[in-house]
Amino acid sequence: MNLVDDSKFLTEGWSYDEGHVLPDATSCRIIHIILKMTRSRNVLEIGFNYGHSAFTFLNVDTNVKYHSVDIGQHEYTLVNANKLKEMYPDRFVFSHMSSHDLEPRTLDLYDMVFVDGDHSIEGMSKDLNLCNEARVEYILFDDYVSSLSMDERVESPNPKRLIHHYLSKPDFPYKKVHDFAYPSSDRVNHMVLLKREDI
Repeated sequence: MNLVDDSKFLTEGWSYDEGHVLPDATSCRIIHIILKMTRSRNVLEIGFNYGHSAFTFLNVDTNVKYHSVDIGQHEYTLVNANKLKEMYPDRFVFSHMSSHDLEPRTLDLYDMVFVDGDHSIEGMSKDLNLCNEARVEYILFDDYVSSLSMDERVESPNPKRLIHHYLSKPDFPYKKVHDFAYPSSDRVNHMVLLKREDI
């Protein structure tokens, strides 16, 4: 496992409108464990934002190929995606688009989909339905729970509740494998790994 160097270049000059993964020893160890558990070599990320997750995955495992999809609503998203394309020309691909425009057949290449895009209930549901329809073996879902205050939790969509709702549906054949806590720029955050059971 490679320890990721400081990635300040990804946020240099930009305001911190949203939290992001800190590519430190803890986050690197978690990503290493996830990649080892899933044996993933081709990862699709829904929601690139600053690019810290992509940067961490690409540094932790030099065999991983990583494709990020993002609507590019922030100026820094496209700038940082171009930086990563220059750094990893053979392993990183960026698509400036909405995940809602992806067709299930286009996910055939991927061992795992990392969902960290539209955090509305509708948006998260569309991404989960896309993965299910595409029969993706592993779904890694970010912002599963976080250390927000109770007031913030009430005002925000509840990803954990949504995931549990999906896991209870007979037409969503996934099970929860593990919940990983990791340090982000503004809180302790969690990502949850789901595995498809009918493969």
